[in-house]
Amino acid sequence: MHPEHAEYEKMTLPQLADRLEDLDGRRTPVGWVPEDAVERSTVERCILALVAAEDADAGKPMACNLEVKLRSKEQLVTARVIGIGSGGIRIEAPSKWVVGTHIEMQVKAGESDELGLRVRGVIREIHGARLRISVAEQPSEGHERRLRRFVVELLRHRGGS
Repeated sequence: MHPEHAEYEKMTLPQLADRLEDLDGRRTPVGWVPEDAVERSTVERCILALVAAEDADAGKPMACNLEVKLRSKEQLVTARVIGIGSGGIRIEAPSKWVVGTHIEMQVKAGESDELGLRVRGVIREIHGARLRISVAEQPSEGHERRLRRFVVELLRHRGGS
């Protein structure tokens, strides 16, 4: 990590999300200036590291409000992301689930687009209809890029907006 970006490793998820929002506001029609692009990538990686951390009690989840589809070998359901934080993504989902189930989470890219953005995770905790999905497995480079975009999309829908 670039020495002047070391402070990001000490920031909380809400602080990192705010910084990412600031950087996104500085984007020009042709993209970011090189320094902002490097900083944005650094902030995204720090956010991903927090979300992938296995310590689920490291901080209060940041509220989100985004519809997703959850797919396992046994079922496909529409669910709602209600939080994102250390230890993973919090989802409110109907149906019966089992801890340890590997799932695919999908955000639709548009009204008729069934492909959208997809990432994989594992159910780590269940409390009633609320699940904590871990994304801590070692993803491939392509999956890491999708995961970063997925997390950034969740952060855009934070606070119930």
